[in-house]
Amino acid sequence: MTKILFCSYGGGHVTAIIPVFKAMEKRGYSCQYLALTTAGDIAARAGIKHTRPIDYININDPVIQKWGRKLAAVHHTDGKGISIDESIAYLGTLFRDLAIDIGESDAWEQYKKHGLNAFCPVYFMHEVLRKEKPDVVVATTSPRMEKAILRAAYQLNIPSLCMIELFGIQEESWLSRPDNGDFLAVSRTEVINRLTACGRKRDDFFLTGSPMFDQLANPKLKKKGCEWRKEREVDENQTLIFWAEQPEPLEPELPRRVRNHLAEICRKNGWKLVVRLHPSSTDESKERIPDDCIQSYSYEDLPSVIHACDVTVTLTSTVGWEALLSLKPLLVIKISHYQDMVSYGKDDGALTVSTLKDAEQGLVTLLTTNKVSEKLAKLRESLPKPGKATQNICELLETQILRKKR
Repeated sequence: MTKILFCSYGGGHVTAIIPVFKAMEKRGYSCQYLALTTAGDIAARAGIKHTRPIDYININDPVIQKWGRKLAAVHHTDGKGISIDESIAYLGTLFRDLAIDIGESDAWEQYKKHGLNAFCPVYFMHEVLRKEKPDVVVATTSPRMEKAILRAAYQLNIPSLCMIELFGIQEESWLSRPDNGDFLAVSRTEVINRLTACGRKRDDFFLTGSPMFDQLANPKLKKKGCEWRKEREVDENQTLIFWAEQPEPLEPELPRRVRNHLAEICRKNGWKLVVRLHPSSTDESKERIPDDCIQSYSYEDLPSVIHACDVTVTLTSTVGWEALLSLKPLLVIKISHYQDMVSYGKDDGALTVSTLKDAEQGLVTLLTTNKVSEKLAKLRESLPKPGKATQNICELLETQILRKKR
């Protein structure tokens, strides 16, 4: 039986993997999922059997223990569904592979300079692929282990598909290389144009959409949004502002500062703020949500919450794209250190402001009827409709990638 090995981190990455995994299983393929970090718990809730990196790692390896413990002291967080042993195995393996290439001291210097993005454990992924012997590898666009499995597949002559969830800007330096997915499934023509300008062949790309957004085609979402309001005891006429928060490693206090500023704006205008912390990168137990705000928890259906709210606000989160595809107004505050990694703009139907001070006027514009808000609404209506990406990618796997394997 033809075997497909899927691999991804959590957050939006696993939500892109799950529907394709299930669909290919229904088509009769043997599917396996290597779940990285927080993806394991999400896969389990979706009823998907999976393995984790620790399943392939000798946790007693002294090098892995030494560096895994040292890095876990910085990067491990209790309460995220990842045990300390898993963190040690994961982080120690990342360091071990880089040390094999350049030595321990230089590997440490690279880590101090680039953080976890210094790592790309191709040797480890060689071990995984040799053990699992897949016919095809499917991953998304994250650095470290996803990048590594695509490169390892290329070196072992195993066909691979990389699903680019949205912008592909942050990943441009490695997606432009031919060893990061034989085929690339994208959601926006702009991504194809940019990466072909960087050297990728036009034939490598397929405009499929992203499965993570297929759920937005559910006609019951509007009703689910109303139900969410009732569950959280929100009056149907109450204006809700949805804050999709992302971590800011270069300025950790920035998301908290924006969160508190938005809460103050909502108090002033009689609105209410709904706060959604990042599920993979934020320890909810250590974050203080203002008492008069509503916290949307990671286990709640995100599209339903988006539909329950009147406007979405973000700095860089892909949740903003979900809001646009849901025909909801989006305000993007362009003050993130990672602002160049996303390309939200007026052509997408989003309103952008360049300072936190301008956020209030931006929200007022989006919540009232005026020429700007009407124009942005028409642009949102012209965006590609979600709902067929999973089918498109399954057909791509069958007609292009698996055929190449045969």
